[in-house]
Amino acid sequence: MELRRYRLVLDPLSPFGTPPTSGTLFGHLCWAKRAREGRAALRAWLARLPVEPFALSDLLPAGHLPRPLLPPAREESQAEDAKALKRRRYLSLDAWRGLRVGATAKALAEALRKAQDDPPFLRSARTPHNRLDRQSGRTPEAGGGGLWFADELWPAIAKDGPRRIEADLYVRSPLPAREVEALIAHVGETGFGRDASTGRGRFALEGSEDAGWLAEAPAGGGAARMLSLSQGVMTANMRQARWQRFVLFGKLGREMAAEGRRPWKLPLVLAEAGATFAPEGPGPFGAWVTGLHQDEDPADPIGHNAFHLAIPYTEAAA
Repeated sequence: MELRRYRLVLDPLSPFGTPPTSGTLFGHLCWAKRAREGRAALRAWLARLPVEPFALSDLLPAGHLPRPLLPPAREESQAEDAKALKRRRYLSLDAWRGLRVGATAKALAEALRKAQDDPPFLRSARTPHNRLDRQSGRTPEAGGGGLWFADELWPAIAKDGPRRIEADLYVRSPLPAREVEALIAHVGETGFGRDASTGRGRFALEGSEDAGWLAEAPAGGGAARMLSLSQGVMTANMRQARWQRFVLFGKLGREMAAEGRRPWKLPLVLAEAGATFAPEGPGPFGAWVTGLHQDEDPADPIGHNAFHLAIPYTEAAA
């Protein structure tokens, strides 16, 4: 099985009601495949996932990767800006190319200081909403009019004009590029995540290119490790891992919820993008996780794509 690697460039066109992480993006690709090719094609694709894993990254600011979790250096932990550096989420591709051979916490800190700050990307904002009384069609008089707030992620605007900041999405898949592009474009047209029916989560596919460099092992000494670009589960072949925990309380797609199933999935513990680990074997790393719903139907399995799209690097000896 040949795994192809792509970089897709996306132009966010509207706010996101749901963070565009790898597993949730894959769920929307599943609905795109069912809409384009039918339920049987989707079932066949999901059945092949354990042996033909489809891995994708979180949505990333163009030209950047997640900040890798490296062992802290003693002198860096005492630096005045240590806390600010720990809050940084992204590292530029140029900085990564200089870091990926013999990486150290000191070199990472220097690269982050040089960049000064994370790139503008998706900024969090709270949007007010009013609750309506379905009998009267008006907002309630008591309780502040039923006002409530929802968090959204708004695309940043470039400093040099009205252009929005573009985003990168990396994919590793046995599917040909044209099929991957068609599925991604379908999701962008129909919307992603919460409130997609009211215009949230729209984006345009601006282009794609081969990203074979994702699999290139760096030349030189040091301990061989991998950096995850995805939000996924930890598996036994991911040794000496450094990762930050995230508990996902997932929901079914609106298509399946409309068929009468309860909307909530069971909680799932995931590692955030930026996790690093020592690989045992060639992978895959992470897994296709099933058994996540009380209304499980063997004919229509409910799962979560928790594979890691991970790239190799080396760390200097401690």
